Amino acid sequence: DLAQAELDAIDVPTTSPESMQLAGTLTLARALLAAVDSRTADAAAMFDEAARLAERTGEGDAFEMGFGPTVVALWRMYGMLEAGDYKRVAHIGAALHPLDHLCPLWQAGYWVTYGRALARLQSRRHHAGQALRRAEEICPHRVYRDSFARDLLTELLARSWRDTADRDLHDLARRA
Repeated sequence: DLAQAELDAIDVPTTSPESMQLAGTLTLARALLAAVDSRTADAAAMFDEAARLAERTGEGDAFEMGFGPTVVALWRMYGMLEAGDYKRVAHIGAALHPLDHLCPLWQAGYWVTYGRALARLQSRRHHAGQALRRAEEICPHRVYRDSFARDLLTELLARSWRDTADRDLHDLARRA
């Protein structure tokens, strides 16, 4: 409630590309808060509003926040993951390649989030480990220190404890 009140108290005019990026970033924060609060309709509307702003600004970095269509899609993935819409997260994630213009931390975060969604989809579960390994290649400390990545790794190992074929996953667990 406090975070919602603070965000609602801020009104940024969208009169310049920089202010549109700031307004878009605040809209993303509102959307993620709504998703975490299980207000999925509100979250979807706010993600859509942020996407409209991102279409107007393109990939930008005003105030060093990194706002644009790709970042909106990443935040939407985070929000939909919180809401339990794993198919949607996987669908959005599949359309986001390549991410080369993002910093390594954001790229690795994408792969962790994508892997978390894939782990929840029976037909795609085996790809979750590949996503974690890709995240590690890009930014190892993001995987080693991130509680979500470590939880996913633990889950994947527990499911495959009989399967010794995935040595890479076991090696990743040792490194983490």
